[in-house]
Amino acid sequence: MAKPNEALLRSGLEGNIDKNLAALKKVLNAPLNRDVTLRPFDAAGAAACLVFMEGMAGRETIEQHILRPCLSRKKALPEEGRAAFLRTRVLESVSAREAELVSEVVEAVLSGETALLVDGDATALILDTRAYEKRAVGSTQSESVVQGPQEAFVENLRTNITQVRRILRSEMLITEFTKVGRGLPTQVAMMYLKGVAKEETVALARRRLASLDVPKCPGSGQLQQLIEDHPCSVFPQMLQTERPDRTASCLSDGQIALLVEGSPYALIAPVTLFHLIHASDDTFMRWQYGTFLRAVRLIGAAVSLFLPALYVAVTSYHTHMLPLNLLTSIAEARARVPLPVIAEVLFMEASFYLLNEAGTRIPNQLGSALGIVGALILGQAAVEASLISPILIIVVSLTGLGNYSIPDYGVSVGMQMLRLGFVALSAVWGLYGLCLGAWALCAYLGFMRSFGEPYLAPVAPYFPHNADILARGPIRGQFGRLFLASRGSWLARSGERGGER
Repeated sequence: MAKPNEALLRSGLEGNIDKNLAALKKVLNAPLNRDVTLRPFDAAGAAACLVFMEGMAGRETIEQHILRPCLSRKKALPEEGRAAFLRTRVLESVSAREAELVSEVVEAVLSGETALLVDGDATALILDTRAYEKRAVGSTQSESVVQGPQEAFVENLRTNITQVRRILRSEMLITEFTKVGRGLPTQVAMMYLKGVAKEETVALARRRLASLDVPKCPGSGQLQQLIEDHPCSVFPQMLQTERPDRTASCLSDGQIALLVEGSPYALIAPVTLFHLIHASDDTFMRWQYGTFLRAVRLIGAAVSLFLPALYVAVTSYHTHMLPLNLLTSIAEARARVPLPVIAEVLFMEASFYLLNEAGTRIPNQLGSALGIVGALILGQAAVEASLISPILIIVVSLTGLGNYSIPDYGVSVGMQMLRLGFVALSAVWGLYGLCLGAWALCAYLGFMRSFGEPYLAPVAPYFPHNADILARGPIRGQFGRLFLASRGSWLARSGERGGER
């Protein structure tokens, strides 16, 4: 179904201001739409009119820099090129451009800009008068750090781009704009360092954005799902971060960043699994501390993924692998439990997921209290009712702690889903099923790609790289081998010279 007034939107402006205003009123549904403001006035003997959205354009800016210069001019405007004359000789606006199509004027007005139409000219002036309310730059919420910057992205696209440019002050930092969504278009900015990011990666991102034929794309989460390589994978193939400093670091490594109007996150691509388990703290701490914390994080991820399945496999099929004292303790704890091990684990996992989701959705004042008190009450009541064994409480608690140690939220949710699959495999085939599932997961991760780059790079396949994958080496050696950057990157070469000193 065609968009209403599509033919009118594609038409050009005319030299008659009344016809132009009639077309704009029809497209913008004025006067039914009370947000649309039309301010007619006389500009040196020529009929003129300002068109803007109430609340999105700044009234003070319009009065001081548009209306006052036009109304104070006494000499008549030229017969031709009136809009260009006002732009170059009269108006006091830094940002001014000309528009010849109705669609360009409508798009500008809906973005908070002001359109100036003059009788006798088939061109409108678009003036940047945006002054709508926006959230101030605040601290991070989901990626808090002990050491390092505390600023986070906001919902305003221009503010987010400025935050990145303030960190990367280079003429090679490129920002390209595009719109996604044919019905409700959303502005998307793609940022990359020219000469550092691979040309094929940048070209691939352009093609995927240009090929999107969707009615709307309201945020970065939807954009990520539209352009990722493997839509059915439980692992994200793009890093979603709210930190400008981390975005700048990824750009200097040869990756690209996608910023979406209205979203306080940046999408980083391509990424590997190792990017998703890194945290911003690792870079700001000494390399020994960063390596230790990464080791703790990896152990937590392994515990979260495999511990419940290992418990099911060992207690169901491989009890001979346990020491006699431990086996006796487990048997005594489970003596009064009427449920099989798999039912116990699934019951506790479901309870944990429910408590976690409820604690996330209810108001902040009640969330922490519900999570702690609910878990204690539920666990204690289940043990006293002989529905579960006490040792399972320990297993599920360690699993939850390990899951919370994963920095990326998408990876942590994917781990929860995979954990249920491993539990099912262990319940059917024991340790053989667990090993088979682990092998299949490794094979699948090796098959995955993120914007054409291997998901397990630079480990599988192996690429020369800096010592910043699992362990984090000394900072002096972190500049030379950027495996995601273009070959012959000017940034890598300068880093190698700096490291040699």
